[in-house]
Amino acid sequence: MVKLRKFRGYLAQKENIEKIISPPYDVCSIKEAREETGDNDMYYYHVNKPAIDLPDDCTMEDVANKGRENLEAFIEKGYLVRDDEERIYIYSQQLGDHLQFGVMALASIDDYDTGKIKKHEHTLPEVELERTNLCDTQCANAGPVFYSFREQEEIVQKISGISQQDHYAQVTTKDGVVHTLWKCSQEDSDWIVESFKDVDSLYIADGHHRSAAAYNVGKRRRERELAAGHEVTGEESFNFFMTVIFPANQTKILPYNRLLNTLNDMTEEEFLEKIKKNFDVEEMKGDDHSAKEAGHISMYLGETWYDMQLKPELFRDEVSLNLDYTVLTDFLFKEIMGIENIKKDGRVEFVGGGRGIEYLVKRCSEDCKAAFVMFPIRMDDLFAVADANEIMPPKSTWFEPKLRSGFVVNVFEKELGLL
Repeated sequence: MVKLRKFRGYLAQKENIEKIISPPYDVCSIKEAREETGDNDMYYYHVNKPAIDLPDDCTMEDVANKGRENLEAFIEKGYLVRDDEERIYIYSQQLGDHLQFGVMALASIDDYDTGKIKKHEHTLPEVELERTNLCDTQCANAGPVFYSFREQEEIVQKISGISQQDHYAQVTTKDGVVHTLWKCSQEDSDWIVESFKDVDSLYIADGHHRSAAAYNVGKRRRERELAAGHEVTGEESFNFFMTVIFPANQTKILPYNRLLNTLNDMTEEEFLEKIKKNFDVEEMKGDDHSAKEAGHISMYLGETWYDMQLKPELFRDEVSLNLDYTVLTDFLFKEIMGIENIKKDGRVEFVGGGRGIEYLVKRCSEDCKAAFVMFPIRMDDLFAVADANEIMPPKSTWFEPKLRSGFVVNVFEKELGLL
């Protein structure tokens, strides 16, 4: 049983949605965000990535305070407009032929705490703390978290029916994604909340740090209320956080490929021979060099493409250990290259999203020695890992398209002094 809640969102001003909504905070550096924002004082990075408005030596506290100041300014200037009632929203994204519809609602920190909201990644303490302080000081969920669930036909049909109605707003961002938002009626909102009580679990697809931060804020505020002698019912606004929940069969995961910029003084022939100890290797023919299916990895080495498969006797019991990304890390990067931590070792570079195989080949002609093309993780694999309380390998899921921030914001109105 999953607990969802309606909320009164603060919506991007209709006339200026294209100027307001921004990508998530974590897809670019502060420098890149400053460049993208330019002189647009409406751009939501001011709220969701407020370090763009501060010196590079600013503190975490400075960032949180600036985030609150900017959020209050967005509301005061009318860039974010308070909805007329609490409700559920439907948020769709279309990129080319791919179309996905999500339920935008508040999820419960209690579900996060008890494991009904399932995780598949570790968080970085510093990033989690920065997001926690920002959320706590802002009194808001500045950006939604991308969740998924095992689709239920009745819920999917209800979403489809709502999407046939007039939308609140629609905008095409410069990356070609069409974003559409619907405001659900009270009847439909209540039906969705009730129907999700029959859903066993939600799964974090993209947004582990935001989820952890929301939980931390709820826990902090509960403790502060109790310390002040106030009753805590569990229904306070800080006990919930903003999510967009997509049916699993509508989500799209792109491959997260790898580049290797050295062979550790080995020749290409020596490197290939070492690989053959753990992998069955076959030269690829034809023009399609993508990974054939799960269990296959394509490697570009010395202007030649190879298909690699782990030798059957090396498979292990844990679900996560048999994923292609873990196999490549353990049996090639660690064993052959001596790379213990691929996230911190500069010899490995991650290439996510839609950059394509051509980019990998180009890099191998410039500054890299080998490229590895992965087969995209399947949602069933992600669910299996999360259900087993295991952890996905680093940099293994690239969800596309990305949710936009600033379309709808969940504000703790009482705490921000708006009530």
